[in-house]
Amino acid sequence: MAAHPTPRQSPVSQRGVSLLFAMMTLVVLSLAAVTLVRSVDLGALILGNLGFKQDATAGSAQVTAEAINALVARRVAGTLDGNDPAEGYYASSLDNLDPTGGTTTSTNKMDIVDWLGDGTCSYAAGGTFVNCYQAKLGTPVNGSTVRWVITRLCKTANPITPANPCSKAVTAATTTAVERGALTAGGRISGVTVGPYYRIIVRTQGARNTVSFTEAMVHF
Repeated sequence: MAAHPTPRQSPVSQRGVSLLFAMMTLVVLSLAAVTLVRSVDLGALILGNLGFKQDATAGSAQVTAEAINALVARRVAGTLDGNDPAEGYYASSLDNLDPTGGTTTSTNKMDIVDWLGDGTCSYAAGGTFVNCYQAKLGTPVNGSTVRWVITRLCKTANPITPANPCSKAVTAATTTAVERGALTAGGRISGVTVGPYYRIIVRTQGARNTVSFTEAMVHF
């Protein structure tokens, strides 16, 4: 018997299969392009946010210097032993303070700071904090809104006595340094006496509502 010839695909069928593969390749390439664009956009967004964060943090150095100058003036005036909420100064350590207000809950109430200046700490839900402490509005830095709070690391807001101890350096410095924003009226950090530590908390809100918190510990 004669063998039957093997059927062959028609040119039309071949063109249909080629078109299918071409369409699948086009879809894959399109998805890859979309993924690449989104990756680039996300990377640019992250870099931009990091840049704003760095700007806010860098600006806080100027605000810290301003707060130190205010602390120097308070020392000269002899008003370090009492609270002055309008100036963001508190003569005790405020041990229950949550500086950022991010961990306060209705079951773990803490003290927070009025960083928005509305007098009510409205950024936190009512009943989730104990006290709302006032902050001092500083001079804007590159358009950023800045506020600070200074706490003296003492037990209470009273003159320093054995009954009202304070956290102090173990030993005094043996030299005198000249630095910008130093803590004496003469612009020097003296090693003659050792005073209590002061905690300066600065909040800077910059572009795109970027927020940065910094802290500095200083003493006379």
